Amino acid sequence: MDTAVRFPTTPKAIRARPLTLCARMNVEKAFQAIMRNCLDQIEANEHGVVKYHDVESLHQMRVGLRRLRSALGMFDEVLSLPVALRQELDWLVSQLGPARDWDVLAGSTLARIAGTVDADTQLVRVQHAAADQAVALHAVAGAAVVSERYQNLIGSLERWHDERGWRAMQLPADRVRLKLRIGDFAKGILEKDQQRLLKRGRKLKGADPAARHRVRIAAKKTRYAAEFFASLYPQKTVRPYVRALGRLQDELGLMNDASVADRLLRELSESNDEIKVGAGFLRGYLASHVRQGGCKLRKLWKRFVALGAPG
Repeated sequence: MDTAVRFPTTPKAIRARPLTLCARMNVEKAFQAIMRNCLDQIEANEHGVVKYHDVESLHQMRVGLRRLRSALGMFDEVLSLPVALRQELDWLVSQLGPARDWDVLAGSTLARIAGTVDADTQLVRVQHAAADQAVALHAVAGAAVVSERYQNLIGSLERWHDERGWRAMQLPADRVRLKLRIGDFAKGILEKDQQRLLKRGRKLKGADPAARHRVRIAAKKTRYAAEFFASLYPQKTVRPYVRALGRLQDELGLMNDASVADRLLRELSESNDEIKVGAGFLRGYLASHVRQGGCKLRKLWKRFVALGAPG
């Protein structure tokens, strides 16, 4: 008889499955495939968020939500999610976002700093305080995902997808566009996203956090579009494009993490006198590194611009 004690293990966080669209698909069927892919990613991470308060499961659920909202934005000209469901999606994002912000601060941003400076009691206190905040907010996120409100939201999205609920709200011209091949539609989306990103990126040099954040959001939406439609284009062109976008987005993400960290550290220091000194040092450290990161960001931007959009 096997008498070994078995402990439950944290489930593996689920990333988005590879998505393959067929060039013969019409716009409506392509949207259904994309939305199904996003919903699968969201729902696959429920268990990790609710039962284990798993950091990576929460992250992947948020990625799924961002991808879904991005897809809805891309197809908004031909189909539209009801306002009530959009508001419920916003609610869910608001329940998951704070926990992720504190996860990044405690587990990534402060961990990187701790590896480059001499550890002292002040810094350790800040790390512990940030980790405590993350734990508390994971409980909030888990409660949201297990709630009846969440179940109603997911059920409504599933029905809207399966029953093609957008048809009830469409004009005749929109129905015609839904029957067109996905290729021309995808090309238009990618060109539009590329132009928006290029326009925002021209002001990267000397940009403040708000301007960089706008570039980051544009880069993220462009990357999601490129990944959704990647199977429609030659891999030798789409892969370098997505890779360059990813590197640009990562660097912009690190800068945004520093900006968010500054806000969270300020909140911590205002509510806890014992960590004011440590929080103040960390805010100064992060501000210095953001200034130094501008050169790398500009190089990544130039590499991305040189590639051009696939198609």
